[in-house]
Amino acid sequence: MYDVIIIGKGPAGISASLYIKRANLSVMVIGKSIGALEKAKTIENYYGITATGKEIAEAGIKQAEELKIPIKTEEVLSISYDNTFIVTTNKDEYEAKVVLLATGTNRISPNINGLREFEGKGISYCAVCDGFLYRGQDVAVLGNGEYALHESQELANIVKTVTILTNGKSNIDSNKLQGKILINEKIIKEFEGDSIIRKVKFEDKTELIIRGVFV
Repeated sequence: MYDVIIIGKGPAGISASLYIKRANLSVMVIGKSIGALEKAKTIENYYGITATGKEIAEAGIKQAEELKIPIKTEEVLSISYDNTFIVTTNKDEYEAKVVLLATGTNRISPNINGLREFEGKGISYCAVCDGFLYRGQDVAVLGNGEYALHESQELANIVKTVTILTNGKSNIDSNKLQGKILINEKIIKEFEGDSIIRKVKFEDKTELIIRGVFV
């Protein structure tokens, strides 16, 4: 039995495991993947480090392994409690006094042709992280609510223009738009480019030339 089982092996889960182990408690980490960090092509805003998200995540996992922290690449199916916690995965069962959830959240991406192809090649999931790379250029934000508007406002101070692509929907208050922020409510057919994304093509056969898209 472990003192703590952590569910999630992204940065939060691995960081927690290091502190728990150094507090002389037994700890195990269980997770399917490193999460959204894996999609980060280059991280340049973390002190002293320039690397891919995958490289940073792997470095953290290596730290944990050097402390002899067991890390299981398994899917958690259920958690039950009977004086202690029982964590059931697709491979085994584990017992702990405490369970710490560090699962983060999955980003839901629309099924649009080209979106997966250009991830890390102009398609980003973090305006705060990557906006600086597109300073002075025309970019788009894919979304139709308050969060899309917030990301657009973050970008407006950096880029030339921001077009919110609502993909046929809109829950955005136009009164909150700044001069650099536009709305395009057309249905998207696909994203196109070469080595990087270059344009958005719509169902009505019109196009929008852009340099980056933030989902």
